Amino acid sequence: MNTKMLLSVAGAVASTLFLASAHAQQISINIDLAGQPGDQVSTAGTSNSPLVSGVIVDRGPGIGATAAGNSISSNGWDSLTPAEDFFSLRFTVAPGESIDMQSLVIGTRSSNTGPGDLGLFYSGDGFASNLNTFTQSGTNFLNSEVDLTSLTGVTGDVEFRVIALSDTRADGATGITSGGTLRLTNYFDGGDTGGITFTAIPEPSTYAAFAGLLALAVVGLRRRMKR
Repeated sequence: MNTKMLLSVAGAVASTLFLASAHAQQISINIDLAGQPGDQVSTAGTSNSPLVSGVIVDRGPGIGATAAGNSISSNGWDSLTPAEDFFSLRFTVAPGESIDMQSLVIGTRSSNTGPGDLGLFYSGDGFASNLNTFTQSGTNFLNSEVDLTSLTGVTGDVEFRVIALSDTRADGATGITSGGTLRLTNYFDGGDTGGITFTAIPEPSTYAAFAGLLALAVVGLRRRMKR
């Protein structure tokens, strides 16, 4: 077996190992809002896997930007227009790949006259179903752990939206004001955990396919080395 062929086969095995490794690990999709001013247009995030890219948080067109440290913050929730008034959390699953969602950890905080009842919605069903309700109490920070295991076989461009569910304010009164604010923040568990974080796993069938490719590459390498 000549050196060029050996390098070619070794490269194929290395590439397959890399992809199989990507499919074996839990995926962490993170948006770190520490140090952000609150009124930024958007904040980009990161992923620990090549299977997920394009991570970002921004606002729908119906809400305004307001300053609030270590967050992304907005006012203008009083119009209660779900198609325009929302925070958007987005990422893209690589072409031909699929993932099973596991969880979301997120921090939220309203002003007294900001929205008190919030929902989490998902592009996979056209934002029809509320996945989780966040109930704000005054100006207290709320740290939430959301179970997303019902979302399997997730592909392509993915979007989650945080939307006000009613005209109930965080102080319990009725009538969200135009100046009432809501912010998204990092999740805290005895301290700053470093972001808003989704977790997911590669869909088992996809991982099995890559494991099969790895096995074939190894068999091919062994056969060629015996010649």
